[in-house]
Amino acid sequence: MRYLFIAVWMGGLWVGCATPQVRSQALVSVEVERWQVRYQEERARVEELAMRLAQAESALEVATQERAESAQLNRLLEEELGRATAERHSLAEHNAQLVTRQRELTALQEELEDVWYQAALSRAKRRSQPQQGAPAPSTPPQPPAADATP
Repeated sequence: MRYLFIAVWMGGLWVGCATPQVRSQALVSVEVERWQVRYQEERARVEELAMRLAQAESALEVATQERAESAQLNRLLEEELGRATAERHSLAEHNAQLVTRQRELTALQEELEDVWYQAALSRAKRRSQPQQGAPAPSTPPQPPAADATP
């Protein structure tokens, strides 16, 4: 039995050595190379997408900053508009006061002209009348002083 066992074992060894070996390393290496190429392509695409994402984020930050600056400028412009409106109202009130004072001054000027006119008339009448008795003083009468308070 021992010889039989050795004979079978030798026959199995002989059959095992005689069977052709299938080389699958070439298929595996081709598949590995194909996966490596796909990996490199995907990696390049991911890097490109990362760059585009970074550019988009940068543009978004710039837009956000511009929007914040615009909001701040709008606030400043609204404040300036409020101040300008208040100043315009105060100038309109001041103008109304000046117009009122101008009317008052015009009325006072007309009264003063009337007083001067009346004084000039009275002087002219006194000079045109014959002098009786004592000579008249040479100083003309002074018009009453008008109290012009602005």
